[in-house]
Amino acid sequence: MSEGYEVISAFLDDEPFNAIALAETLSEPAGRDLLVDLIALRHLTLAEGKDASALNSQQPRGFSWRALVAVAAVLVALVGGYLAGQRRSEVVMSVAPPATRVVQAPAAWKTVPSGRMP
Repeated sequence: MSEGYEVISAFLDDEPFNAIALAETLSEPAGRDLLVDLIALRHLTLAEGKDASALNSQQPRGFSWRALVAVAAVLVALVGGYLAGQRRSEVVMSVAPPATRVVQAPAAWKTVPSGRMP
């Protein structure tokens, strides 16, 4: 019956088939039942008069405008943050911080003799 299945399937798919083999297959009750089953199966796979495979073959969508705008916003934020950080680091590096404590030197310094320590 697998040869009969192939002949009926080729007939339904508009492919070349052997007409004599199709007539022999349809002369048997099992062949006619198979034809009815395959037609019913094809009818179930149709959606609103269109083939189900045609519905699945939509063009893949590329980036949407929303995604493109989001990527551009992230890029602008990164570059802006980097440039702001560079400018701030230049300002911080060029000016010395103010003194918070002044240390006074003692009035009398001890002189240390050269040589051995006592």
